[in-house]
Amino acid sequence: MESPVRSLLVVIGVTFVGLTACSNTTYTAPPPLKKTALPSGAALRPFAANNPTRAAPQGIAAGPGGSAFIALTNLDANYGPGGPGLLVRLQPETGAQTVISLGGADDHACTNAGVVKNDNGLLVAVCSGGFSGTGGRLVVEVNPQTNAVARSQTPPAGVQPSSVAVAASKVWVGDFSLPRLYSLSRSDFSVADGADAAHKLIDLPCPGAYSYVADLLVVGGSLFALCGATDGIIVRLDATTGAVKDSVGVGGQPVALAATGDGRVAVTNSTSDQLSLVTPGATLTAQVNAVPFSKSATLSDVKARGQFLYTVTSGTNAVQKIDLAAKDQAHLIIAEQPTGAGSAPYGILPLDDNQAVVTNNLTGEVVGVNFAAASSTAP
Repeated sequence: MESPVRSLLVVIGVTFVGLTACSNTTYTAPPPLKKTALPSGAALRPFAANNPTRAAPQGIAAGPGGSAFIALTNLDANYGPGGPGLLVRLQPETGAQTVISLGGADDHACTNAGVVKNDNGLLVAVCSGGFSGTGGRLVVEVNPQTNAVARSQTPPAGVQPSSVAVAASKVWVGDFSLPRLYSLSRSDFSVADGADAAHKLIDLPCPGAYSYVADLLVVGGSLFALCGATDGIIVRLDATTGAVKDSVGVGGQPVALAATGDGRVAVTNSTSDQLSLVTPGATLTAQVNAVPFSKSATLSDVKARGQFLYTVTSGTNAVQKIDLAAKDQAHLIIAEQPTGAGSAPYGILPLDDNQAVVTNNLTGEVVGVNFAAASSTAP
């Protein structure tokens, strides 16, 4: 992808009914289609006819009515933004789609869309733009009832937005270029932390060179920030003030966070091919390599539903279901499903305990998987 690790646009909010971290074993979602093609060609609104783009979907998040919102990075052959950042609202069981352009009147205000989250119906798209120049960087609030942009805000100078998380009074945004955060006020969408010399950016104590903010997560009154680096750490901050509380190491090149049903935080690591579990007590403690994966798995996304975790291994073109209540480490991964040869899956959204939809970055499609199917196998 365009970033050395992952390109990010982010769409945010808190989880909708039926898709919370608490598992509802009595609920069965309508079966998703096995494969749904996402927009291509002219539908992606490429900036130049002689420079076509591909959808390159990444993040996926729950929407109202069982829908899913998918962020399209819309990249050209050189992995640069070749068209506006787009969201696709998808109904997984029918394949019905609504395309939402985030690029404004000239299509250039928002480019490079990648990660999707949700928070009580609030959807926020964070556009990373390119890695040369500062255009296309924007935070956009989207109304899921009208499928339209409601508000938007440019980041502070020099910041390239990466990931986001929504707290009670603020929307926290990470930076791709440096390990730091800024925030937006939820009341008027103005820049709060990072607005001026009196309201500075929040620096994170991330070790090593080339650190950046890979993902953010709010749980209760705490904000968890993931430092992407060779020796990655997770930092706990106050979700209101941004004050740093503590941190702990979580393994090589961590990329995604999820709040588990038992109060821990799951972390997927791409280069070290492992999943770590962090326990937020009086101090943070981490079980690094709590769930080991095969070499070159290249983990990307992780989502939680009750006692289960759902992971994506882009390197092996597969997704996994993990039971945190398993008796031992050897039995944690209880099912695995392929996503197609050369598909490079990126994001996963569980629809119920056994069904999920997955974004395939290279093939530009969404696939439905059923972990209860006979073909599911644990490695």
